[in-house]
Formats: sequence, structure tokens, C-alpha cells
Amino acid sequence: MYSLEAYFKNLSNIIWGNWLIVTLFMVGIFFTVILKFIQLRHFSTAIRETVIEPLIRKREIAGEGSISPFQALTTALGSCVGNGNIVGVATAIVGGGPGALFWMWTAGVLGMATKYAEIVLGVHFREKGAEGSYTGGPMYYISKGLNLPLLGFIYAGLLFLQNAGGTLIQSNAVREVIVNLFGLKPIVASLLLFIPTFLIINGGIKRLGSVTERLIPFMTGFYLLGGLIIIAVNAEYILPTLKLIISSALTPQAGVAGVAGYSIKRAMRYGVARGLYSNEAGEGTAAVIHATAITDHPARQGLFGIIEVLVDTILICSVTGLVILISGVDRLDISPAIMISTAFSGIHWSLKYVVGISMVLFGFSSVLAQWYFGTATLNFLAGEKKGNLYKYLFLFLIFTGPFFTLDLVWYIQDIFLGLLIIPNILGIILLSPVVRDLTIDFFTNYQRDTYSKERYIP
Repeated sequence: MYSLEAYFKNLSNIIWGNWLIVTLFMVGIFFTVILKFIQLRHFSTAIRETVIEPLIRKREIAGEGSISPFQALTTALGSCVGNGNIVGVATAIVGGGPGALFWMWTAGVLGMATKYAEIVLGVHFREKGAEGSYTGGPMYYISKGLNLPLLGFIYAGLLFLQNAGGTLIQSNAVREVIVNLFGLKPIVASLLLFIPTFLIINGGIKRLGSVTERLIPFMTGFYLLGGLIIIAVNAEYILPTLKLIISSALTPQAGVAGVAGYSIKRAMRYGVARGLYSNEAGEGTAAVIHATAITDHPARQGLFGIIEVLVDTILICSVTGLVILISGVDRLDISPAIMISTAFSGIHWSLKYVVGISMVLFGFSSVLAQWYFGTATLNFLAGEKKGNLYKYLFLFLIFTGPFFTLDLVWYIQDIFLGLLIIPNILGIILLSPVVRDLTIDFFTNYQRDTYSKERYIP
């Protein structure tokens, strides 16, 4: 009998086929070209605006918004830095070989331009609510920028449904890690997730921002430090591993031509897919969070998107991939899900806790971001203040999610995710002249107050 799960699995595979991966890749190339390689030419400016000025010089950006630009960055990072940065990278290497890591980097660099464009539009078309809070995202720039309110409504509905499924999945994953790592009972693990989540979301977006600006740097640094220890211990293998990554990505392997070509194709497919799936470029979700940032120009906030992809894909995913390849666990007959923990514990048994704690924190940060996605989309769908009702559904999902078998939910939320990418891509491509003009305005008159929202409304 053809099961419902098999049906949704096949549908998910169709939606997430090569056509969607190629489309996302081409969108990254498109914005890289029309913005004249902004992620490379203005990388130093992005570092200055996102790290040096706000964190070192303590400069506060003038403008309106709900949370600081850095808080928006860390909250958005909380969404895309998840367990996929660990297990997903291992899966890509198993499926596509060492060369997958090279194509993951390529997708990351191109994704920087896409995410920059999404955030610029998200800030530009955001709206100020009656209580002074700001909301924005693809549903707003599709509705207002393209004058297609129905399509904006469809995007918001898809994101709402996908987000609910994602909440179930992430809460389930966090519970499983806590139970396996510390030997706690499932109900205790669920409460350990439920209680801090409840306390944080009760404070709204401002409390969420204040938590993520501390949590995300800590969890990112904690995981990267652990990974760098593994790499340092195996330092003599770094250069050979890098050569292997590049040669596997670009050079046909010895053997029959058809087999060699297939090997390169697999490296591209798995590497690009993991890179795009990890940094969420093309989904538009980062624009929902960055639209709440206090900023004086959309392009200034857009630079945070470049750093977001840098941290997620170029740093975290790269460290995961290098640890797997340098330690040699990819050559063992083990599941991708335990590869990274095997690599860490191979140096010392206690290092397995670095992976376990990181997976808990990564999942927890994703859950927190998902609360805001649900709230913002419900606000758009049902009207301002209605989004507050999502809190109750959200808390129900994270408490009960750990007790469900979620194979079917995985496929359904993947379907919604693939479908919502389509209207978002349509929106950012058709509004690309706005992105280009705002970018020119910002860099031509850098650090001058020249931004006029009305000037760039189509």
C-alpha cells in the first residue's frame, strides 16, 4: 500500500529537486553580478559596520526599529545555525565526497548577495505598528513592492505552517540530545526546553534580542573552539585535506569518464544544496527578523546578512567539514549523525559533550527564532496583536513535539519550505532595481543622511 508518508516524501523530493537548487544558485549569481560583487568589494565595510563599530567602538546607529542591528543579526543566526550545520554537513560529505565542501563555500559566497538583497527589501518595506514596533519580511515586500497582496498572504501562510512543523522537529531534536547525553527522562528534558523558552518569549522581541546577543556568540565560539582543537591536533593533515577538497570538487577522478563526471556532479549537488539550506538564502526568513532592527538605511542592515552567511556557512559548516575530513571519520562505516561526535571523542572522550551541548544550544536558538516567525506571520495574516496568540500554540508545540514520531512532519515542512521560496525569489528578482538603487545610494553617500523611503517605493 502506498503510504501517506511515501507520498509526501516523493513530493518533497520533487520540490527540492535539482531545479530548485539550480534556481537558488542562479539567483545568487544574479545578485552578485547586479550588485557588482558586493560581498567581496565591500566585505571590509561589512566587517566595520557589523563588528567594529557596534561591538568595539560601541557606536549606536541612529534610526527607528525595535531591537539593535546586532541583536537582529544574532536572532537571525539563531534561526539558520542549527543542527544541520553538524549533521547536514556530514550528510553532504557522505553523499558528495570531500568536494562537497568546496561547493558549499561557493554557495555561501553567492548566498551572501541573495541574503543582502532580502534584508534590504525587508527593512525598506517594513511597517510600523500602533505600539511602535516594526514588522517586515517577504510578505510585506511582495504585497507592497509588487502590489500582490494575495501572493504575500500565500507566502505568510506557507511560512506559518512550515515554522510550526520546524518547531516540532527542533524541540524533538533538542529533547533527544538531552536524554541521550545526560540520561534524563523525556519529561524532564521537555521541561528544560519549555521553561526558559516561556520566560524569554514572554518578554517579546526585545527580550529575545537581549538573549540572543549573548547566547549566539557563546554557542558559536564554544563549538568553533572545540572544532579548532581537533584541527590543531591534526595540523599535519590540514594542507592535504584542503588539496583533496579542491581536487575532488574540480578534477575528475580516475576511472570511467561517466563515473568521474557523476562524482563531480554529486559534489556540486550535495555541496550547493547543504550550503543554501544551511544559510537560508532565498527563503526570506532573515528579512523578517532584520526588519525589526534599529537602522537608518536598508543597505546598512543588509550588510549584516553578508556576515550572517559568513558565520553560518563559511565558519561553522567549514569547521564541521574539516573536522570530519581531517579525522578520517568519513571513511568509517557509521551514520552521518554520529560522525562529528566520533571525531571529537576520538581526541578525548569528554569532547563529545562539546558536540552534545552545541546541538542543544543550536536547536534551542532555532526554536526561539521560530517563535518570532510564527508571531510575525500571524500578525500579517490576522492583524496586529493577533500574533500574540501564537505564543500559546508555540508553547504547546515545543512541549508536546518531543513525544511525537516526526518523519511525516519532516517531509511536510520541507514541502512548505520549498514552496515559499518560489514567491520570495519572484519578489526579490522583480524588486532587484530597488535593491540596486538603495545600494548605490548608501555607498555613494556613505555615512550621510540621504535615505528617503518614499523615493524608492516603486
